Amino acid sequence: MPIRPTWRRWFSDFQQSVEALALQDVDLLDDDKAELKSTALALFGRLQSELDSALVLIDARRELAFRNACRSVIDCALHLYAAETDAQYLTRLKEDDEQSRRSRAKRHLAVNEGRLPKEQASILNGFIKRMHGPKQRLLVSEIDSPVPRLSHVYREISADALHVSWTSLHRHVFKNKDGDVQLALEPKVSRDELEEAASALALSVLFAMRSLLIILPEIAVTYNLHGMFAKYKKIDKRGLKIVA
Repeated sequence: MPIRPTWRRWFSDFQQSVEALALQDVDLLDDDKAELKSTALALFGRLQSELDSALVLIDARRELAFRNACRSVIDCALHLYAAETDAQYLTRLKEDDEQSRRSRAKRHLAVNEGRLPKEQASILNGFIKRMHGPKQRLLVSEIDSPVPRLSHVYREISADALHVSWTSLHRHVFKNKDGDVQLALEPKVSRDELEEAASALALSVLFAMRSLLIILPEIAVTYNLHGMFAKYKKIDKRGLKIVA
């Protein structure tokens, strides 16, 4: 079951509108907020890549994979909002990364105790010591955005599809109407779930674009965010009637 054609056309229109911005040509060489702005551009670039993947998957009728890919787009959108509103975002992002790398290094040393060459073990121990100390964490699920629906869908997809859980496994193994247990390698996604995913995907890219335009006001004058949002609301309202 594909998403509604009106959603698919909207996503194509959005992609074309982004291409017209020529974000790759934005010059930040002498900008006093170059690090924040370049991080925002990187986040939006990642979002665009994840959006492309999601659309390829739904075009191939990989419904569950499409829904999972929507989570990655929401992830980027929430990060962009944090970059826009949290003065400590870059510090938290870096320290969270350092904490993760340190944890992986400690685990690698523990698992390979006595088997690593002394030079490699010494390098890892030095890295662990340098990264020692309290670090801030950055959890997407704790970003308090003004669009709680995105956080809700993010958590729902995480819990019931993306990660291995009892609920997610029930998508693959189930009883049919005759009482026989069946295995589905490519489980079906309900119409309501697909509509919710498509709507949340569209809302997340608009939310991300809003944050990007605030962080980089120099490109805001060339983008019609209100026009894209008006089209979104019209399509989304029709979807609510279908789900009902």
